[in-house]
Parts: sequence; structure tokens; C-alpha cells
Amino acid sequence: MNNILSMISQFRQNPMQMLMQKYKIPQNMNNPQEIIQHLLNSGQVTQDQVNRAMQMRNNPMFKNMF
Repeated sequence: MNNILSMISQFRQNPMQMLMQKYKIPQNMNNPQEIIQHLLNSGQVTQDQVNRAMQMRNNPMFKNMF
């Protein structure tokens, strides 16, 4: 549980750093929609993964964290 809370804290402080650890995102990209489109176009994520992440974002339990 502490690890999850630490990850959330790190993500809040610098979301791009966390994303760039896992995904290949061009340095000049900072628009969330462009980043999602790039990840989809490059095959790094699927539409299903994006949809699930959006559902989580709208979940009241997770909404308070972000």
C-alpha cells in the first residue's frame, strides 16, 4: 500500500517523468491528448487500455487522488 501511495505522490509531482519511465514519449510533447494519440499510434497502448484508464479517472474513489 505504501508503494502505491508513493507512486501516486510521484505522479502528482511530475506526471511526465513517471510516464517517460514506461513509455517512449517525445520530449516536446506535453498535451495530454497528443500523448495519448502518440501512444495509440505507436502501439504502446491499446484503445481498451485508454478506455479503462478513463473509467478509473471518473471513478469517485480514484478521483479524489488526482
